Amino acid sequence: MAARSESAKHPGDEPQQRKVLLSVDDDLKTRMKWTIEHTRARTGITTQQLFIRVAIEDLCLKLEKQYNGGKPFPKPADARTR
Repeated sequence: MAARSESAKHPGDEPQQRKVLLSVDDDLKTRMKWTIEHTRARTGITTQQLFIRVAIEDLCLKLEKQYNGGKPFPKPADARTR
């Protein structure tokens, strides 16, 4: 698996980044660090930040495929801009 970061964007979306505060259990963070170390040569994922981005993208793709015909979900009607 090659690291991805720019795929699965909505058409017309401007490339933007937003900071996200994320807290995880120590065991999960350690598991992530060890996974990165053992797989970096095969995945191209070399940082925790990239690992998290790819994990989010992979889950979005999985859920879009499972529940929305493989297409990105539209913005909910009652969603506020965050």
